[in-house]
Amino acid sequence: MADLLECLLQLKALVETPRRFAELASHAERSRWYRRPTPEVWAAVEVLAHLADTELFFGTRVRLVLTADRPVLTPFDQEALSTRAGYLSWPVETALERFSVRRGDNLELLGSCDASELGRVGLHPRRGEMTIADMVALSLAHDIDHLGQARQRLDLAEPPAEAPFRESI
Repeated sequence: MADLLECLLQLKALVETPRRFAELASHAERSRWYRRPTPEVWAAVEVLAHLADTELFFGTRVRLVLTADRPVLTPFDQEALSTRAGYLSWPVETALERFSVRRGDNLELLGSCDASELGRVGLHPRRGEMTIADMVALSLAHDIDHLGQARQRLDLAEPPAEAPFRESI
């Protein structure tokens, strides 16, 4: 029961990430979104675009686990995808819209899952057995990590003072 409750709380937190990025977009200068700290480190827009594309993989994995018996959850090469998709050229609004829509679609599906469905298992080559609840927890940790990266790269180490999400998750 505690795992289900924890998963439900994590799902509520996943709802907030697109709004948090929208808040960053409203406070940061446009040019900062495209500035890389070093040539090999992603700019904030690349981080957001990565989240948008990662949401496609997350949604596919959830759907596989819901509809197949212990499917393999194939990893993807985020660097290759970034290069192929040209993340640095994405308008911030496009990255945010894609992330928001894809996250909304996935949360709608996850919101319809019962406890037994959240406990269904997929097999990740590096992580081993993963339940949908595990994937939700990993997605939230991923969000938190990348939100922090974006804040640093936008020179907004802390959320804007007027933002209602001042508290950490």
